[in-house]
Amino acid sequence: MNARRNPVALVGAFVIALSISACSGGGEVEECVARPLTPSGTRQGFELIDIPSGRVWLTREWEVADFQSFALPLTWSLWRKNDPRTGAASQGKFLRSPGCALGEFTYMIAHGREFLHVVNLENLGKEPEGTDGLILEVSLNKHHTLTFDEGGPIEILTNPAGERFVLIARTLEDVADTPTLPDGWTLTRARLAQDFTVQLDGKVRVLRTDNEDSFQGPLPADVSVPLQD
Repeated sequence: MNARRNPVALVGAFVIALSISACSGGGEVEECVARPLTPSGTRQGFELIDIPSGRVWLTREWEVADFQSFALPLTWSLWRKNDPRTGAASQGKFLRSPGCALGEFTYMIAHGREFLHVVNLENLGKEPEGTDGLILEVSLNKHHTLTFDEGGPIEILTNPAGERFVLIARTLEDVADTPTLPDGWTLTRARLAQDFTVQLDGKVRVLRTDNEDSFQGPLPADVSVPLQD
């Protein structure tokens, strides 16, 4: 999500029965169904955010230029577009939609596309103490696993308390490659000595830097990242 320009995200209810209902913007929603995700050959993702509920919906059925020119209709006035983003990991998989059982997902058909409910935002964003507006933090709930391949790049943002956050997504807009960091923060860019999996399962903190990079975590303190020498 674009926490800086659009600091919103999701809170959902636990649903186990199959139901179809109309969402506030007019899309048709199918809650918590055991229907597998359709594989995608792209890392690019396009999100719509339902502000009142905090639900974030993802689709890959868009082209960047078409999404950027797309305007939400007036009946979707309480929704917002996130900026188009590309993933940093080699592979990623959602384990379930928020509020659903493992292997169950909530789908929405809207604007001629199928969307997946991927995130519930828990707050509207805050600036961590001492970051002088350079970092915005959003808390959210999701169930997401990502794999970074051996030999591939990985970026880790570390705060003054020693908490580590992994680069998960970047904006597709033309921005600076390197963020401006507050005092006491460090950014490690390296390559992996072996495959490395990041589990973002449950409450997740997202740190958005001034160049719109999205770092997520924190990694458990006992997890060692296998970096090349």
